[in-house]
Amino acid sequence: MLLAALRSAAVARAILIFLALFGAGGAWAPWVQPDGPPAPAWATALWLDHPFSSPWFLLGVALLFASTLACTWGRRARIARWRRGELPGGSLELEGEAAALARFLRAQGFRGEGPLLRRYGLALWAGWVLHVGLLLLIAGVLVQQALHDGGTFLVTEGELLPLQAPGAVFMMERGLLATRETPPLSVALEAFNPARRQPGYAPDRLSTLRVIFADGRDRLVTLDRAAGAEVEGVVIHQAIRTGPSLVLEVAGQGRRALALQSRSRREAAIEVADQAGRPARFALSSERDLDDPRGIGQILVRLERDDGPVILAPGAAFDFGGPPARILAVSRWASFTYARSPGMPGVLAGVAVILAGCLLLVFPAGVARLQADGAGGATAHVHLPRGASVLAADWKAAG
Repeated sequence: MLLAALRSAAVARAILIFLALFGAGGAWAPWVQPDGPPAPAWATALWLDHPFSSPWFLLGVALLFASTLACTWGRRARIARWRRGELPGGSLELEGEAAALARFLRAQGFRGEGPLLRRYGLALWAGWVLHVGLLLLIAGVLVQQALHDGGTFLVTEGELLPLQAPGAVFMMERGLLATRETPPLSVALEAFNPARRQPGYAPDRLSTLRVIFADGRDRLVTLDRAAGAEVEGVVIHQAIRTGPSLVLEVAGQGRRALALQSRSRREAAIEVADQAGRPARFALSSERDLDDPRGIGQILVRLERDDGPVILAPGAAFDFGGPPARILAVSRWASFTYARSPGMPGVLAGVAVILAGCLLLVFPAGVARLQADGAGGATAHVHLPRGASVLAADWKAAG
């Protein structure tokens, strides 16, 4: 009963319509857009704040997998029977002289010894291969959306950032069943070129990262806007955003990098709390645009607090609510994303198998079984997945 329902064309259409409508609504929801508003309370309550990781989407994909599996179940045995000459009811029947029928079928590409002839017998499996590819693809999507995770992080040139540090990763995306921990990696930005000129491409970014593992091993990787790097199952990509960064040193506490956010083409700022917990704001003004490939020119750095602004000189100590602090350098930060995608191998395997099935569809497969009537005549029972009416018309024209 359940298997018959899942095989139903009406059920399959309903599942596909649901996924299409859900996908369109999820893709255009305002809160999933870049720099969009937070998800409203009702969307969060209904698990729609991240639509494509929600139970509803995963349930729809699981139902699609079950429906496809039900349609695939038993197909292999049927195709094996066809290849043995056990043709389904309703197969094409051609009647005529035995020798003429054999010559006609061989002229149409059928080959074999005895009464059983095949044309591109391997291509009979095309539909089954397509269904297997769809199953792999759907299973890969299901695993990917349930278990994937990723996020964004900023690193200043020369800074070492542990990804598991509080606040290090933001804009996180996690599947319903994904791990809640960020990767146990630390990332150091060894070099960053925000305006590399690669022949044949527009000016773009180039980064050299040193990725340090939990056991102390490290690996040097190079990223540009086109190519990421996979490090033990974690794929790191260069993101678009960049900006100036202040490198501070607080006496007895070491260095700290502050990634300033652009407020205009020549101004950037960041709001922080000083060592005493009071609100403070670092603001930078530049002579040239912050993204000028020639450099930003002369700069002015201000510390703004309730008691008024203070202009900060590089290397000079200033009050930061505790031990004295000083600006060591004005550098540049770059943004990166990381992703763990356990379902992608299944997705890629599914696409490859689907392409193999499509290739098999190119060949006009068929099986014919000749049955003599004892008086020189014969009947050819022919099963063709496609083109039976054309073959019947050709036989009629030949007779």
